[in-house]
This record gives sequence, structure tokens and C-alpha cells, in this order.
Amino acid sequence: MTGRLKAGAALLILTVTYYVAQLVVGGRWQEPHSYSWSENMISDLGVPECFGDMAQYGATTPRYICSPWHALMSTEFVLLGVLVLGAALLLLPLLPKSPAGRAIPYLAVINCVGIVLVGTFPGSAGEVPGGNQLRAVLHPAGAYLELLSGLAIMLVVARLYRNHRAYTAATLALIVVTVFGMVASLAPDHLGLGAGTAERLAIDPFVVWRILTGVVLLVALPRLQVPGKADQPSSAAA
Repeated sequence: MTGRLKAGAALLILTVTYYVAQLVVGGRWQEPHSYSWSENMISDLGVPECFGDMAQYGATTPRYICSPWHALMSTEFVLLGVLVLGAALLLLPLLPKSPAGRAIPYLAVINCVGIVLVGTFPGSAGEVPGGNQLRAVLHPAGAYLELLSGLAIMLVVARLYRNHRAYTAATLALIVVTVFGMVASLAPDHLGLGAGTAERLAIDPFVVWRILTGVVLLVALPRLQVPGKADQPSSAAA
């Protein structure tokens, strides 16, 4: 059982490949139109078309899009979904048999589906006249599924593991950042942060939370108190 849980934790830590892929793919954009971490959307890295300056299409978020290594980013999105689902299945023994505990696997499936949709149906097509309408619908749908299910998972886990105070506090802080990022993404001019920054504040906290959770699990597994299992040894805050 310990080996299974360690494998699940390792899969969570491996989601750091999401950042590695962004750095690699973003670095392949050609000057003078380099990838802008504050203005470009994350999904711009996976767009197969070289649209160029999006202002010519009247895009709501003007920016430049031409990602030579788009296939790598799209593949990474799909891999990320697989890692999330695999980790959730391996870590099932850590979930109590309560309604909240039973909800986590279903939320993980939704999260996986959302991320895979993001990678399979690249974005920005809806901003271009005559763009692929299937992509224009399924890409944002996947993004919202990923975002909302990720937020729900953090909320449920924070509730279940509230006795592990330091971990819960970190989780709640990341939830606050996510909500702020969601507000900034919808606000006029993105509160002056830039569209890319606002999107990252909304999405990245869940990625950071996965990695944090993986590290905490590897460190705390021998003394982890599972909610609702009185036979487990008590532990200090993780």
C-alpha cells in the first residue's frame, strides 16, 4: 500500500512537466515576437496555426500567436490530464468513505477530461473569423471544467484534511489566489495585470497545489492521519 501511495505522490510531482513544457515551447517563439508571459494565454503555446498579430482579427485580447513547437504543448496538456487521473486513482486509500471523500475521484475524472479537451482542441480558433467552431466551443469548455473541478478538489481536500494545519493553510491561500485570478480574468483590462498573468493566477495555483501535495505526501505518509479512520496514528500538522 505504501508503494502505491508513493507512486500516486510521484505522479502529482511529475505534473511539474507542465511548467517545463511551457518554458521549452515558449522559448521556441521567433523574435521579435517572443512569447509574452503576461499577455499571451497559456493555450497560445499549443495553437497549431501561425495567426500572427491577433489585433488584425479584432481579438478581445490582442497578442501575437505563432508557436513552432505547438505539438509538444498540446501533448503536455493531455499528459497532464493522465497524470492527474492516475494520481487520484492511486491515492484513493487516503480518502474517507464519506460523500466528500467519494466526490474526489469524480472531480478528478472531470479535471482530466477538461485538461485533455484543452490539449486536443487548441484555443484561439474562436477569435478568428471562420475559425474552427468545434475548437472554439470545446477548448473553453475544457478550460472551465479544469478550472472549476480543480478549485472544487482543493476545497474538498482542505475540508477533509483541516487537522493538518500548515497544509490546509497553504491550500486555502492557493484557493484565494485562484479566485482572485478568476476575477481578474473576467474584469475589464484584467485589472491591469495582463491577460496571461490573470489566467496564470487562476489556473496555476492548482498545478502548484498538486506538486505541493505530492511532496507533502512523500514526507508525511508514515504518520499521515486519514480522515474518518480512527485506527490511524495521530500526526502533527503536515
